[in-house]
Amino acid sequence: MSASSPLTLVSNRHSRMRSTESTVMQRSMSSPSRQHAEALQFRLIFAATYPFFLVAALVQRLLPGTSLARPGLPVARRSVFGEAKAMAVSAIPFAFMG
Repeated sequence: MSASSPLTLVSNRHSRMRSTESTVMQRSMSSPSRQHAEALQFRLIFAATYPFFLVAALVQRLLPGTSLARPGLPVARRSVFGEAKAMAVSAIPFAFMG
């Protein structure tokens, strides 16, 4: 067994780190086809969940006391459809985590 010099060990470790960094950077760069696939998935999940959030927005609007606003603060109200869209768009990113 030959003993490696500290310089060789540092050099080998540095080349492995550079290799790992380039692999990580390649994974983080999204290709156009991957972005298109994710956009398609987003639209499909949005289409599937929007009716649920529309019902939730209607129930929230019709039932007294189910407002998420704080008492005493003026709130600019969106339409029921806008509220359902806002709820769906804010909830969908959780499907892409992981």
